[in-house]
Order: sequence, then structure tokens, then C-alpha cells
Amino acid sequence: MDQPLHTMTSFLPFNKGAAVALAALVCNAFCAMPATAQASSATSQEASAPQPGANAPQTAAGGGAAATLPVVRVDSSALSDMQTQSLPSYKFTAPLIDTPRSITVIPQEVIKEKNASTFEDALRTVPGITFTGGDAAANPSADRPVLRGFESRNSIFVDGMRDSGVQNRETFDVQSVSVIKGPDSVYAGRGAVGGSIDIETKAPQADDFFNSSVGLGTDSYRRSTVDWNHALSENSAFRLNLMGHDADQAGRSDVYSKRWGVAPSIAFGLNRPTTVTFSYYHMNNDDMPDFSVPFGPNGGTPIASRRGQFYGLSARDYRHGQTDTGQVKVEHRFNDDWKVRNTTVYGRSTLDYIATNPQLISSGPYAGMLALQAKSGKYATNSLANQTELSGKFDFAGMRHTLTTGVELSKEQDVYSGYLVSDSTGANMRSIGSSGFASCAVAYNCAPVGSWNPGNPWTGSVLLNGDMKFPGPATYTTTNIASAYLFDSMKISERWLFNAGVRLDNYRVHAQQGTYVSAPANASVPAADLSNDSTLLSYQFGPVFKPVPELSLYASYGTSSNPPGANSGLGGASQSGSNNQLTASTQNLAPERSRNIEVGAKWDVLDRRLSLTTALFQTDRTNAIVSDGLGGYTNAGSQRVRGVEFGFAGSLTRKWKMFGGYSYLDAITTGGGPSASGAALSGTPMTMVPKHSFTLWTSYDVLPRVNVGAGVTLSSLVYASVSATRRNWTPGYAKFDAAVTWHATKSMDLQLNVNNIFDKQYYQTAYPIYATWAPGRSAVLTMNLYL
Repeated sequence: MDQPLHTMTSFLPFNKGAAVALAALVCNAFCAMPATAQASSATSQEASAPQPGANAPQTAAGGGAAATLPVVRVDSSALSDMQTQSLPSYKFTAPLIDTPRSITVIPQEVIKEKNASTFEDALRTVPGITFTGGDAAANPSADRPVLRGFESRNSIFVDGMRDSGVQNRETFDVQSVSVIKGPDSVYAGRGAVGGSIDIETKAPQADDFFNSSVGLGTDSYRRSTVDWNHALSENSAFRLNLMGHDADQAGRSDVYSKRWGVAPSIAFGLNRPTTVTFSYYHMNNDDMPDFSVPFGPNGGTPIASRRGQFYGLSARDYRHGQTDTGQVKVEHRFNDDWKVRNTTVYGRSTLDYIATNPQLISSGPYAGMLALQAKSGKYATNSLANQTELSGKFDFAGMRHTLTTGVELSKEQDVYSGYLVSDSTGANMRSIGSSGFASCAVAYNCAPVGSWNPGNPWTGSVLLNGDMKFPGPATYTTTNIASAYLFDSMKISERWLFNAGVRLDNYRVHAQQGTYVSAPANASVPAADLSNDSTLLSYQFGPVFKPVPELSLYASYGTSSNPPGANSGLGGASQSGSNNQLTASTQNLAPERSRNIEVGAKWDVLDRRLSLTTALFQTDRTNAIVSDGLGGYTNAGSQRVRGVEFGFAGSLTRKWKMFGGYSYLDAITTGGGPSASGAALSGTPMTMVPKHSFTLWTSYDVLPRVNVGAGVTLSSLVYASVSATRRNWTPGYAKFDAAVTWHATKSMDLQLNVNNIFDKQYYQTAYPIYATWAPGRSAVLTMNLYL
């Protein structure tokens, strides 16, 4: 069998010599910093001197006004704009340095310097994160991030509220993105096996500014954004973010992305005890889905095909998405110690697509040809959620407590559908070639590898919910959840802290699908009326030891629960191989369980301008839903992920900034269940997990008005599918990017980004049957205005 071999006999990711070198490097980084920090102290104090603002008060003649000005104290430890000290969520009751778990925050500065316009682009700055592709209605072709080995599509939040539905997200209204790693149902509720992601949006400020950008580049790239904030009074403000984007994918023909968005928000009571904020978000996207290249019949890497060759059908294929979200947030501060916040969110998201999925025909008269299968999906989600949180500080039992308690109620209604896509003879194009034979005699059903014109005419037909074999009639799913939680950070002494949290979820899901007749046997399939009620208890705890204020050493233990149907009927296969749809075989199963054990360190060095993090962890997933070998499913699977990671974010000097990290993940299936195929999976690697990955973005002020940035992304191979006899994988790669910014005036700069400088050909997403090409080399020139 042609496949890479991994003969790991120890937990260490390197051999002995490499491990010694890595230990020396880490020791130098962590142990040499205090001396460097002392040497740079005077420089940082000089750099942080206050600068007069445009609205600074003017001193009257004779100095009378100066006598009434307040004293300004300057802190020499100015925070780098690559760093984040705390999260906006009330659930995190301690600063990040004192929170005992791995969390990476992608700040707006990194998003801006890298010119990352999509959610996926932003997340790729964090090592260890991959994206899985989609296939047909059961597995949507949208944002599907994989954190520490587990898909987290339904564990994405916006301003602390679950962002339900199938979407392709943007960054135009994003302030920062927080990646909470490891099982964290205590924060996120159901799911969250590998972690969760929280997007912080841009909120109104008591200030006036107008920022805009216009970008032009290769591959017909055009993008424009506006960020306008206006103070209506001393205590109210309005903010408006706009975006328009139109670009082709570098290195690919006929693959494009068009989208536009608007996000207005208004706040009343800024800088007062009670603040009320109304916000709305709308985004519309129209792009070409790209399933790129299939894997061969004998496993290994995708078949050889030119990167520029697109096997889709421009006259038929499409992907349309729309998201609308309205939010009302009321926050009241009782005093310096206690505050309460209530947030109500209503959202609707839709995604609709038909895509060509080329599959190699392995036998029969058309062996070696590509069957151009048609895959599709149509999804709609309506969600309503309300969250109330009380947070405060108090002394009890000789300890200082920082506490948050809250309740959350939510309801989601989802509709899941698919299309019957037929060729000119009426044959279903979803399955052509799946049995080694395709009706290639029908025009435009098949193509030789490397020879296909995307402009060929579409001669077939499309019928919504017309495929009675799969997925049948539309499925309607309703999910109701009531949650209560409590978090507490206890300061035991100046050196010891203890962080704990507990959450209880009452989870109820109900799915319905109408009666239909399954072709071709004309067998009547009875109506499905499925449900699952689960009580989910999740918790975490961990001590923190601080030998010095800038250093935290911690240990933590956390859990997660993933009940059947956790994706609200909108598909998504779990890594154990089960489909997370609610079915007659899964509705009565127990939730999958996960736990995370982690030890780590967080250290702010160089006058706290540079944050260093490291963690050693093990995640165990048990009770995973797997095949029972008899046509049903059972809670008998298990998986394990062991890993180590390092992270850095901040400034080495006044002129030099950096952000990134390294991740090592040893992810295996420890139990595949009682079936013969499941038993054979024991000890095999998990899919969509790079063993080694490294990301770096760094920038330097080479001249007073010129900044140069450079970045690298490294990844080892990623398995797309694993069985006892065959493995599909995408090779490892190294990608390099660069940027140059010229600050022409105080109100304008020009930024040139060159991505994939060496035009590396690699795959950015994978699925068991195909892999998707990543963009080739591209260049974008952006003019940013600050008024």
C-alpha cells in the first residue's frame, strides 16, 4: 500500500537530538527574556510618552488652564497591538494570562496586515487549524474549521452568542477572533469537542473617525470597505461598516467570489451606568464552489491534474449565501464591582449550492475518465437566543472572587434540502460513476483527466427535493436549549489562583421528514418523527501559580458533550465516522463525551509587550457514535489527541512585531467500534489533523514611514480518509507571504500584499473523496484612508 509510515514510539514529536535542540530554544526564549526586558525598559518608557491628540485641551495664556488639568500617569509597559490581555465575554473571569487553558486571539492588526478578508483566511494564522470540505446535502460546503482534530462548525460564536447556520463568513466587521482550544462545552454548550471560536464585532465608540480602503490586485481583485463612527452626543454613537468584494481565485480558472455586506450599530449611554446597543449584520455572497481534484482509487494523494483545470460547469454551478442578524444588548454597571448584561439575538442564514464533484472511474469501459457528479444542498436557519449574565467581585473565605453566573435560552429552526440534478436523459447525476460505471455516452457527463471546458452547455434539469433516494423530502429540525452556568476565579494568595466553571444544558431536538417513495424500488418510506432529549453537564477547573506577576503556570481539566443531532439537522460528519444527522438509529444514543487535560505556561516579557504561551495536552473522546456492524449505530468509539504547542504575540522592539506559533498533534483513533471495519481503525491516525504546523507573521518598521511584513505557513501532510486498506492524504507544504506598507501621510497609507510568493501548488481543504486547490500567487495594492 502506497502510504507514509509513522512509527512514533514516544510522545515526543522529534528524535532525541531535535528534542534537545527544541528544549534549548525554548529555554533561551523563556529564560533570557528578563535580561532583555530590563535592557529595553528605558527605551519603552521613552516610546510610551503621551502624544497630543487632535482634541487635546490648549493651555491658556499665563498657564491658568494648565493648573486645572488632571495628572496623567504613563505606564511604560504599553501593550502591543498584536496582543490581547482579556476577552470581552463575561465567562472569562480572569485576564488571559491567568486563564488556565490555551486561547489564541487574532487581533485586528494581524487581519489588516495580512489583508485577510475571510474567516478562513484569519483562522489560518493559528497553527493546528484545518478546514474540511463538503459533499452533497449531508455535509455542507461552507465554513467547517477543525480544531485539535475535531470539526467545530457549530461552535462558532459572535459576541458570545452562538452563530448558527451554514455560512461563509467575512472579516469586514470583525474586531478580533478568539480561538478557545480543547473541549469547552462549559463555555460553548453542546458540541465544542475540539474547542470554540468567538468573533468580536466592531462596536460604536464615543469618537469620530472615518476609515476606508480600496484594493486592486491580480486575478481581477477588487475590494472596498468603510468603517465610519460618529459620536451623536457625549453618550451615544453610531457606527457603520460596509464592504464590497469581487475577485477570481489565483491559479484557478472560472473560480470566483463576489460578496457585499453592511453592519450598522448604534449605542446609547456610553460611559454611563446603563448602555444599550442595537446592531444589525447583513452579508450576501455569490461564488463558485470548487471541488477541484479527486483522490485515486488506490489511495495516496489526489490524481495528477493541472491546478488551473476546473471541472465545474459555469452555466449551472453556483453557491449563494445570505446572513441577517439583529442584536440588542443592554449592559448595566451597578458599581465598580458588579455589572449585568442581557443580550437578545435573532438571526437567519441561508446557503444554496450546486457543485460539480469530479470522481475517477476505476473500472468498466470508461475507466480512467472523470464522472462529473453533481452535489447540492439548500439550508435555512432561523435562530432566537437570549442570554443574561451577572458578573461581580467580592471577598469570601479569605479569597478574592471574580464571578459570573448566567442563563441562556435559545431556539433554532432549520430546514435541510437537496436537489435532484438530472442529465439530459433524466439520470441522477449525484451517483454516476459510483459503481465503476458512468453513462459517459451522454454528452457532458464525463471528461478525460485534464480536458474539460467549464463553458460547456448545461442540458439537464434541476428539481428541489426531487431525489427521493437521498436526501428525500425536506427535513425540518427544531432545537430548544435552556442553559445555566457559573464561573469563578479565586485569588487565594498573591501567587496562587484557582479557576473553575460549571454549566448545565437541557437539550431537546426534534426532526421531521415527510412520507415519500424511494426510487427505483418504489418502496414507501414512512414519515420520520425523531427526537432526542439530553441533560448535559460540563465543567472545567484549574490552578494557576504565579512565581512573578508576568508568569503563570497552570494545569486544567475540562469536558464537553456532543449529543445526537448537535448540528441541528444541517449535517456534518463527526471524525469518528458517524453522520451527525438525527436518525432512527442515533436518536436514542447518549451524548459523546470528551475531556481535556492540559498543563502550560503564559509569560508576558519585554515590559509585557510580548506574550509567550506553551501547553502540553491530551484530549480523549469517548462514547463516540460509530457503526455497530449490523446496520445501526452505537456509542462505542474513542479517539485521543496528544499535543504540544507554542505561541507568541506582541513586539520584540518598538519597531518589530510578531504573531504565530507551532503545533504538534498526535491524533489517533483508539477504538472504532464493534464492526469489522471499525475494529480495523484502532491505532490509525485521525483525519484532518496535521502532525506538525507552524505559522508566523512578522513586520518591521524599516523606515519611519515604511513597514515590511513577512509570513510563513508550514504544515505536514493531512489525511482526508483512513481505512484498514487505504489512506487518502494531501501533502505537506510551505507557503510564504509578504507585505510592504508606506505611511504616506497621517491620513493615508498604501499597502502591497503578495501572497504565496513562490506560487506553491498545494491543497487548502480536503474531504474523503477530493481535495481543493489553494490559491496561487497573487498581489493586492490597498489604499487605506483615516479621516
